[in-house]
Amino acid sequence: MDQIIGKAASALQQYPIQVDSVQLVGQSANLIYKVTDIHENSYSLRFHESKSETIEDIWTVPDVLASEMVWLEALAEKEDLITPRPYRNKQGDFVTDIKGINCTLISWVEGEQKPVILTVEDAEQVGHMIGKLHKQSAAWDIPASFTRPSFDQNRILQALDKIKSLTANGTLDPADTAVLLEAGNKVILMKDRLERSRDNWGMIHADLIPSNFIFNNGEACPIDFGACGFGYFLGDLGWAFSYIHPAFRQPMIAAYAKQFPLPEDHILLLEGFFVATQLETMNFWLGLPDVMDWFPDHIGKLAHREFSCYINEESFLFTGTPYWG
Repeated sequence: MDQIIGKAASALQQYPIQVDSVQLVGQSANLIYKVTDIHENSYSLRFHESKSETIEDIWTVPDVLASEMVWLEALAEKEDLITPRPYRNKQGDFVTDIKGINCTLISWVEGEQKPVILTVEDAEQVGHMIGKLHKQSAAWDIPASFTRPSFDQNRILQALDKIKSLTANGTLDPADTAVLLEAGNKVILMKDRLERSRDNWGMIHADLIPSNFIFNNGEACPIDFGACGFGYFLGDLGWAFSYIHPAFRQPMIAAYAKQFPLPEDHILLLEGFFVATQLETMNFWLGLPDVMDWFPDHIGKLAHREFSCYINEESFLFTGTPYWG
């Protein structure tokens, strides 16, 4: 533990803050510390190294990390949305190299985390939050040097290939896999038909699950923008729906629409993006050490519920049993 905290101390020497305490929070996509200064301001110090073997190297490239900070800086200027604020080191850079590992420092946003969203009020707050994000993104003039990954069809194809391999070695049920493959190919066709415009494509958070937003005095606030990139705005809603009960999704959509307009055929599209985001996140899951303890069961639920409805053109967004049920 002393060695770990010492690593954080080396990084913090590069920033113009007077540190009072350092606490190891944990590691997933990043190694994270909570830092408090002598004025009781709190920060999140992130070392960009992942436990997942499938995280692509692009997520730790300095220019890519700096671009995340540039977007956070632009978001922090919005008075109607609480987001982490990035800090530059003593050299004026957003990214600091500590013995070959890149790290960044952002403000710590206090609030309550909830494992799932189980009330109409909370669902509406999530809808407002995502709509505000997309309103800023659609109007934002992206700097010429800005670079972040895009969420395109390749990520779905990668997930389908991994699922086929797991089925071939007997890990997954062939019938479940057949449903996932058909749904995946259908959603790829859906994305191929969508034109990209400022109204539907731009910077998205791309990981709006409950561990990545908190409730501050009842207001939903996004945190952990480490997966942000270019994508369809509806993709952010697809991520969030995974943890919101079907009975509360319509109020969430209505709240979102008060902040940012939805296309006329948004229900059908949102069901497609629910499928797409479930497949995209499998690339990360399949690199975790304990994934097979729960992954086959999760695949079975998806295959018999949402994915089966999707390939049979049966609406599922507002009905049915959520995955945790």
